[in-house]
Amino acid sequence: EENEGHHELFGIRYAQYVRGNFDFRQHILINNETWLVFRELIGLGIPYGNSKDMPFERSFYAGGANGMRGWRYRSLGPGAFQPSEKRLEQIGDMQLEVNAEFRFPIYDIVKGAVFVDAGNVWTYSPNEAFPDGNFKFNTFYKQLAMDAGFGLRFDIKFIVLRADIAMAMLNPYRDESGSRWRFNGKYRNWNFNIGIGYPF
Repeated sequence: EENEGHHELFGIRYAQYVRGNFDFRQHILINNETWLVFRELIGLGIPYGNSKDMPFERSFYAGGANGMRGWRYRSLGPGAFQPSEKRLEQIGDMQLEVNAEFRFPIYDIVKGAVFVDAGNVWTYSPNEAFPDGNFKFNTFYKQLAMDAGFGLRFDIKFIVLRADIAMAMLNPYRDESGSRWRFNGKYRNWNFNIGIGYPF
């Protein structure tokens, strides 16, 4: 059934899109319980036909316990979009992210980690809700955000409990002073995450 230029199934407009991601992980054993771990993540979603945008729940996001840990869940990007006081769910149609984590034993079940995350999300096309949020080949590398932090892992054999604290170090946009760096030590630049299992 066609209604006002779009198609419906049982009276409900359905979404059409193609979505995929490449998630590469490398674990390098240094000694018995010390590891160097890397992850490279590339994701892309393209709406077509019946859809102008990706469905919200199938969009890409950055921030939270498992990636770009210096930012709250869905609070980074897209692109060089600069969030205001009005809270938006910041999502995109594509994602690039690289993570590096050094994991080491501390005592018994307690493990430690220091890590660096870099990445962002972008929209496929310009979006009025997210100015400067769409992907462009000549600017995307200037919109990569970066954070660094450390964490504790409590490995109780059948489950791993994780607590990480990370500082947002590099914004994807420039602030009032024209800088992207955030080395001012303010508490709002730190983000605390609790998770279950290893992030990658």
